[in-house]
Amino acid sequence: MVKNIVVLMFLFVVSIVCAQQKTENVSLKEMKQVWATFLSTLKTKDTLQFKQLSASKIRCYNCLENTLKEQKKFAYSRDNDEDWYTKIYEQDIYIPITKFLAEDYSLIFTHHFIGLLAESETIYVNHAIEAVNYIEVLVTTTKPTKFH
Repeated sequence: MVKNIVVLMFLFVVSIVCAQQKTENVSLKEMKQVWATFLSTLKTKDTLQFKQLSASKIRCYNCLENTLKEQKKFAYSRDNDEDWYTKIYEQDIYIPITKFLAEDYSLIFTHHFIGLLAESETIYVNHAIEAVNYIEVLVTTTKPTKFH
């Protein structure tokens, strides 16, 4: 479970940063500044700034099952809805920013996790999807193991 959360968190962070970087020519220097601002926002728990840095919805798979109530709802959907998988990736995974801040922000951005984001090596990858330029921020928050 821990391995999955780390991978999902990576996807979550990438989604936040990419949502703000849909321009043609973003330099590495500018991206590093956006990342530094994002980390500063997390460290100070400035949810208003976090909201400004984010899109109106955040792609967050982990948000679908990070409480016992959500885990039960997720399991029920999986067992009783033949379209559960499609619904997850087409609608459920996109969490409105206000809901994310109210329900998930403090569960995901713990002091420990913020520290890992700040201290770990950061790699920036630039690519285009459907004529939109994206820069992904890659951060490894766990040490490699035999199984991960």
